[in-house]
Amino acid sequence: MQRRSWAILALLVVTVGTLAGCALFNQPPTANFTWTPSDPLARTDVQFTDLSTDTGGIVSWSWDFGDNASSPSQNPKHEYEKGGTYQVKLTVTDGDGSSKSLQKMITIIPSLDGTWSGSMTDLAFNQWTLQLNLHHSASGGITGTMSRGNQTQVITSATFDPSSREVQITSLMFGQTLRGTLNASEDRISGFWYDAVAGWRGEDWSVNLQ
Repeated sequence: MQRRSWAILALLVVTVGTLAGCALFNQPPTANFTWTPSDPLARTDVQFTDLSTDTGGIVSWSWDFGDNASSPSQNPKHEYEKGGTYQVKLTVTDGDGSSKSLQKMITIIPSLDGTWSGSMTDLAFNQWTLQLNLHHSASGGITGTMSRGNQTQVITSATFDPSSREVQITSLMFGQTLRGTLNASEDRISGFWYDAVAGWRGEDWSVNLQ
């Protein structure tokens, strides 16, 4: 009987020691993540993907996108309102309560995506309503329509230089090319329009992001 008691006691000691050892030597998770597209645009979805690992399994995720927004999802989507460089932080926690964080810098490119409304001046100094409905794709291409007064035409071509913020939008149906600059707040474009064929300069135009 005494031998059995000692055996049970030894088994309990081994079990407790094993459990304590597991808790003592638990390895914290390894935090990692990526995103697509690799060069994201403002006001378009950025897909963040968790790549973190842990031997016992991760049970929670905490994202800080660097623009006062956050998410508890494992693989969240997020839109940045403006271009710039942001610090993204991911903190993951495993089932034993151990946490690990990782920070990466993401650069967001300014975008023309959205609806822009304003006015333009013709050669007789009359004001016309002007609206641009633009789709700025992740690849950099820009498509959309231009509405002048009560007429709407498909844009023939559009270009945007993120460095200089210079914009050029042409509608051959209207016979006009809009040349302008996106402001620092990225909510207004203004400049002058030009004859799309001859190239002579007309009057001013400006639109605000709606």
